[in-house]
Amino acid sequence: MELEQIYALHFNDLYRYLYSLSRNHAEAEDLLQETFAKAHIVLLTDEIKEIKPWLFKVGYFTYIDHFRKDKRYVVTNEFSISDSNTPENIVVENDAFKVLLRYLDYIKPIEKQAILLCDVHDCTNEQAANILNIKLNTLKSHLSRGRKRLREILSQEDS
Repeated sequence: MELEQIYALHFNDLYRYLYSLSRNHAEAEDLLQETFAKAHIVLLTDEIKEIKPWLFKVGYFTYIDHFRKDKRYVVTNEFSISDSNTPENIVVENDAFKVLLRYLDYIKPIEKQAILLCDVHDCTNEQAANILNIKLNTLKSHLSRGRKRLREILSQEDS
């Protein structure tokens, strides 16, 4: 399969996953571009059987690398005022996906990743375990605990 076809098929899902990790549109686009650049290099020499979970894994590790790199920078107290009310930001903020992400912030990061991969991005349990580099039963435990905690949060919200 050509890279253009892979990009067309998996662009939206991978972008949403990376956006759920970074919470920043521009950063998610940068991570997406870097992920497909890495994918292109590997796909020139290797044949990948299950492309979607593999892309998610590359994207996840690209995010981890980017996150570690960001930790090295010193944060200052200088702020600049910018207009963040662009039409694009308004649409993204009103999206139900953003509401889900807010609820997912209340659970452990590994449980959040398990729910995002299995429930939002339709990865199988085996694929998600492979992406997160954990055992299948460990993933199932995290998934179960995360779903239970999410139900508790939603029931508290309704009360």
